[in-house]
Amino acid sequence: MRPLPTLPLCVVVLALAGCALPVDRGGTSLEVGIDGVACEGRAPDTVPGLMPSDNPALLWQARLASGQGGTCTAKVYAVQQPVTLYRVFDSTVPYSRFGGWWSMVPPAGTPESYRNAFAICPAWSRLDRVVSCEVHPGTQVVVGTTQSVTCGDGQVFPKTADVQVFVPNNGEKGIFHTGACSPPAVWP
Repeated sequence: MRPLPTLPLCVVVLALAGCALPVDRGGTSLEVGIDGVACEGRAPDTVPGLMPSDNPALLWQARLASGQGGTCTAKVYAVQQPVTLYRVFDSTVPYSRFGGWWSMVPPAGTPESYRNAFAICPAWSRLDRVVSCEVHPGTQVVVGTTQSVTCGDGQVFPKTADVQVFVPNNGEKGIFHTGACSPPAVWP
């Protein structure tokens, strides 16, 4: 179990005082992560095929503090109809084909640009295969912007406005909420 996050005192004061969220230079309020640090972009309010839902435990799995990866700002949705998602994975780790982190759009560019967009440490994946799968109706997923990550080798990937989807798959344990998958293809 992950320990409860420690929020900076300024976030607690803002919450208790009812003050406004931080604003960007254009005057738009910024969404903040669980640690009170501003996120890049916003989690979408609507997603085709998905309906807003409530699952704090699932949101807790996907929404992480700065430097830990995952999502920064995010929302839980229930899948209403089959939704196609895309996953770039490591062919040397077969169960990673059905991991938890997915994209709503087909991957483009280079592995390096994809790694930068979604803050993926090199030690986590070679990013050499891609698969598309449908998420089963009734499944709850988390959709949100990319949180920053500090990798074990010291490399840092910043927060981005790129939207990713957390599906509570666990290929290593045989837990799958996806099906009707394409054959894995070499990527890029």
